[in-house]
Amino acid sequence: MGTINNQLELKMRINRWKESFANTALTSEDIDELSLHLTNVYNEMQALGLSDQEAWMVATNRVGKPEALHEEFKKVNSDFGLNRNWMLLLWGAVSLLILQAIFIVLPLLYSGALSDKLKTANESQFITGSYYAISIVLVVLFIFAIARSGSIISRFTSSLTKYASIYAIVAVVAGLWAAFFSYVLFANYMASDGGEYTEERRSLSFLMFGFYFPLIAITAFATLRYFSSEITSFKVFNKNINWKRALIIGLIAQTPIQFSHAFPGDDNTRAGIVILVSLVLFLIIGWMISYSPNGISSLVAAQVAPMGIFIMGIIVNEQARLLFFVFYVVKLIALAAGYYFNKRKLMQAAY
Repeated sequence: MGTINNQLELKMRINRWKESFANTALTSEDIDELSLHLTNVYNEMQALGLSDQEAWMVATNRVGKPEALHEEFKKVNSDFGLNRNWMLLLWGAVSLLILQAIFIVLPLLYSGALSDKLKTANESQFITGSYYAISIVLVVLFIFAIARSGSIISRFTSSLTKYASIYAIVAVVAGLWAAFFSYVLFANYMASDGGEYTEERRSLSFLMFGFYFPLIAITAFATLRYFSSEITSFKVFNKNINWKRALIIGLIAQTPIQFSHAFPGDDNTRAGIVILVSLVLFLIIGWMISYSPNGISSLVAAQVAPMGIFIMGIIVNEQARLLFFVFYVVKLIALAAGYYFNKRKLMQAAY
């Protein structure tokens, strides 16, 4: 029992020791390596007969103080702190966008529908009470976030080592949906006077796209970049594409394609623009994936977003099923063509 308690106490000490390196120039990999060294020294000191406290003091002094280690690693990881701060700043912006969609936009859009479904006696009173309740929840959440900010930031940055690709997917998917709901609220407000969707309103929708899409795309890139120095070289990045990164690339490419539906002109003109944009973007994606050793799985992942749009389109709009099918097939052909022709070129160059 004593050995188990000692191990639990050691684990808690090491976790607290790791937290002392938050906001330093050490990466999570550096901290894990140092903690392993710390554990080994601690066990060696105990084997020599030192007490738990004495062994811990010797081990921490031998590994080094956090301040001294920060100064040493800052020389090696000179850009790490800047990359981390830049990424956290972008994630703060995307997180606020998502929180705005959850706690403000969605209640504004669907509070009336929820009241009807619940068959409340007084819709106005129900909506007002809901807004007050959400406000209280927000205050509690923000107080908790401020009180635990150090722990939250430390856990978030530490988990990026293993889950950078997943975080990037979350940024793209959740961020785009949050932007979409904000756009729906804007469109409903602009149409509240019963007017048509004029060019002025169309241009404002492009303005919203110009704000949301770069923010979300840069956040996804910065997240991948945080622990992936190979992204600085485009060709090397292509060689490191896996199914997760291909999924992100496909999601990002699908966004401007969706917004191209809002171009002015008749239906044939817009369809032509959608096909042209799809061809260009997915040819490029296929070309990029051709450098990857995980080509087939990456191709499958890259077409997940277009496939999702195709399935959703044929379910929601039965009259446009053929058009959605054409759009989807165009992307598949472009993706396969970009991959095939560059892969063939690379194989010929190898021989």
